[in-house]
Amino acid sequence: MAMPSGSRAAEPIPAHVHRRPVLQVLLWFTAAFGTIFAILNYRNGNYGIMAAEIVMGVFALSLLRIVRRTVHLQRWILVYLVPFFSVMMYALTTSLAAPTIFAWVLLIPILSHLLLGRWVGGAMAAFYMLVAGAIFFWKFGLDPGFGNARSVANVALASVCIFGFSYVYEVSRENAENQLRRMALTDPLTGLPNRARLGEVFDSEKARHLRSGTPLCLLMIDLDHFKQVNDRYGHDAGDAVLCFVADTLRERLRPSDLACRLGGEEFGIFLAETESRQARAVAEDLRGAIAAEPCRRADQAIDLSMSIGIAQLGPDGDDLETLFNAADQRLYQAKIGGRNQVVG
Repeated sequence: MAMPSGSRAAEPIPAHVHRRPVLQVLLWFTAAFGTIFAILNYRNGNYGIMAAEIVMGVFALSLLRIVRRTVHLQRWILVYLVPFFSVMMYALTTSLAAPTIFAWVLLIPILSHLLLGRWVGGAMAAFYMLVAGAIFFWKFGLDPGFGNARSVANVALASVCIFGFSYVYEVSRENAENQLRRMALTDPLTGLPNRARLGEVFDSEKARHLRSGTPLCLLMIDLDHFKQVNDRYGHDAGDAVLCFVADTLRERLRPSDLACRLGGEEFGIFLAETESRQARAVAEDLRGAIAAEPCRRADQAIDLSMSIGIAQLGPDGDDLETLFNAADQRLYQAKIGGRNQVVG
């Protein structure tokens, strides 16, 4: 039962993927509105803002091709948002800027949270909104038309509300995304991680192995005569057996180990910082525990056994598919050798 090369397709989409189309739309808007406002500012003689808007429009267009394919999206979001918000702050300071231009400040928390998440986005939004507030008081703080308490309170409360709603939305979105991710990486019957999670852990463990030589072993487990359990006791009993085995694995493994259900009656275990000799001792302990304790369900006592194959990262393969093949071959040897045994 080798690991299919296409199985990694089951992994969940990275959390930042939704930000790419948002950034692309923002870049198009920047180029379009930059052109419109550059023309308006030219007619009003506000040449400094006109030049800044032209530069930002050209910059936005130049980034479109980059952000379409880059794997460093967060970096390019920062590269864009910092000058974008800074130009906005500069526009607020100009003498020809109308008070209504401060309405654009309300976009800052929305864009920051959508593109950077709750922590980085929240920090950036708070910083630029405080700067915008300081500019507002610097320009209009003593003006009776804008500096009265009611006007200031309206602006402040609207800003706080939009910031709060943006933050709460981002928190809710992240929580929902994390829940979907956990579901995508978890076997619904046993509650164990699934094959996709095993692939993720292998990537990090392999990096650690290459960095510091930390050993890693894979156990491939197959329950013996599982079809007979389903045929004799029913599929509900078969599900109970799988959950019983999963609980046994949880109880007897270390927190640093990873037990997964690979599918059907097959399980896989990564033993961290473990060589093949140590892995064999762990496998024998698991095999003995399953053989010694039947799965009890109502008035039924279902006797179980399992066969195990062992492979070690490095000596038996440097990638997950090769490691799976080596462990699978040894599992097959355990099966043809009489079952209820460990080969490795």
